[in-house]
Amino acid sequence: MHRSPIRSLAVTLLLGCATTHIANTDVPDTAENRDIVAFCERYRHAVEARDARTLLAMASPRYFEDAGTPDGADDYGVEGLSRLLTLWADEVNEVRYEIRYRRITIPQDNPDRIQVDYTYTGSYTIHRPAGPPPEPSSRSRRATLHLNIDPVRDASAPQGDEVWYRRVADNRLEIERDGDTLRIVSGM
Repeated sequence: MHRSPIRSLAVTLLLGCATTHIANTDVPDTAENRDIVAFCERYRHAVEARDARTLLAMASPRYFEDAGTPDGADDYGVEGLSRLLTLWADEVNEVRYEIRYRRITIPQDNPDRIQVDYTYTGSYTIHRPAGPPPEPSSRSRRATLHLNIDPVRDASAPQGDEVWYRRVADNRLEIERDGDTLRIVSGM
C-alpha cells in the first residue's frame, strides 16, 4: 500500500501536536500539574484511610465551605471542618474513593490559587447505632450530631446495620499555594 507524502505529513503533524496527558486524567502532563495531582492523590488516600488528622493538616487556615446555598447557616470554616471530620471518622467504617481529574486551572492573575475539577466515585459504609436518635442535651451537643450523607436512603436504612452508599459526582478542590506548600481552601 502506497501512502501519499501529503497524507503522511498531515498524520505526523497531527500526532506531533497532540497534547500528552497525565495517565488516567484529562490534565496536560506538565511538572506543575503532576505536583498538583500528587497532592490531590494524597488527599484521596487520606479520604480512603479515613485519616481526619491528615485531611485537617491539608486544609488551609482560611478553609471555608458555603455548601453552595444562599443560607449561611450551613457555612463553616476550619473549625467546622474539624468537627465534621471527627464525626466522619467515627461514623464511616470503610471508604473507596476514586478520582478522575478533568481540569486544573491556574489563573494568570492569581497563580497561587488553583482549581482542580474532577469527577469522583465514593463508596462507603456507615454504621448508626440501633434505637432512636439521642435527645438534644446541653452538656453534649456532639452526641446529637450525625452525618447527613444520603437523606433519602437514611430514612429507609435499618438502624444498627452497616449500609453501603455510593455517590458519583463532580467536585472542585480550591487550593492555595504558599511557597512550596499546597493547602485546600474549599471542596473537601
